[in-house]
Amino acid sequence: LIDWDDSFALVLGNEVSGDRPWLGKLRLLAIHNRALTPEQIARNQAAGVGEKFFLLFSVSELVGLAQSYILFEVSQFDSYSYLFNQPRFISLDATVQPSNTPLAGMRIGINGHEAVVGQVYSNLDLRLGGFAYSPEQGQLLSPLGTIIASERGVAGDEFFLSFERLGSHSHVFTEPMPLAPPPPADGEPQPVIGLRTFDEINASMAELTGVSPSQSEVRATFDSVKQQLPAVEKIGGFLSAHQVAVSQLAIEYCNALVEDQALRSSYFPGFPFDSEPRSAFAGGRALMLDPLLSRMLGGDLADQPAEAEARAELNQLTDRLTACGASCEAGRTATVVKANCAALLGSAVMLLQ
Repeated sequence: LIDWDDSFALVLGNEVSGDRPWLGKLRLLAIHNRALTPEQIARNQAAGVGEKFFLLFSVSELVGLAQSYILFEVSQFDSYSYLFNQPRFISLDATVQPSNTPLAGMRIGINGHEAVVGQVYSNLDLRLGGFAYSPEQGQLLSPLGTIIASERGVAGDEFFLSFERLGSHSHVFTEPMPLAPPPPADGEPQPVIGLRTFDEINASMAELTGVSPSQSEVRATFDSVKQQLPAVEKIGGFLSAHQVAVSQLAIEYCNALVEDQALRSSYFPGFPFDSEPRSAFAGGRALMLDPLLSRMLGGDLADQPAEAEARAELNQLTDRLTACGASCEAGRTATVVKANCAALLGSAVMLLQ
């Protein structure tokens, strides 16, 4: 194509006018920017143009040898036919060794009748066994291939073999053998993680904070944001509106936790809630962070944030919220605890599963 005039169109299977369509089909068309080597051409030819199957026709009962088969390599030659190639006798039992077993006049049948054309193996007349047979490769019956016309297509055609003689039997048939269905097409890759749904989120937050989901403010908030929380587990459907609702519910759970004197004393034992922020978090920061991280971060999970990274994020949040120092308003200490709790509770630590 080095001298190709690029003002001309390259058309395959028709004229440029579109009024002379070719009635056949083009398969695996390729235009190369270089000449292929003979080896590459031979490899492409051997690969063929359709799907390949290995058909096993059981002959165990006919030859008296366990797990014995006639094996064909079969490929879809084109839209109308199959290529049967390299038939061989083989037993899947490595201890089996055929001994001078006669095989003659093998024919291929399709959908209940012998194929009209393509019976290249009808002249076979040989003996199975001896030096020609090996447990690993079996015994090649013929190096020839043949074309058998399709009748019902890959999904409907069934094949069988007939023999003028096989072992001690004459004019015998194998059971019909359908082509193996092609493997299903690969679907879209699916994530290995998903979202908790609205009811799972509510139950998880209750478990992680110790706050009852029936607590009045918590219940009211959940009822308010329920329609805004994820309804399905697919992570691809996660929206920013979902995160807003998750954050609102997390804030309410953490508010209920810290405002309940008995509950917060049990959850954060020893933390000085009544102290001003500078002194409370100077010596008691671990008393706040350790319970949150140990309860909410989990352990022994294959995929989870590193504890050190989560602690660093919460430390930065605490530093920003206590930067007011001595001028912080009353109740700031409890507010900072609520913020740390909500930041962790409303994060992917809780949301993903």
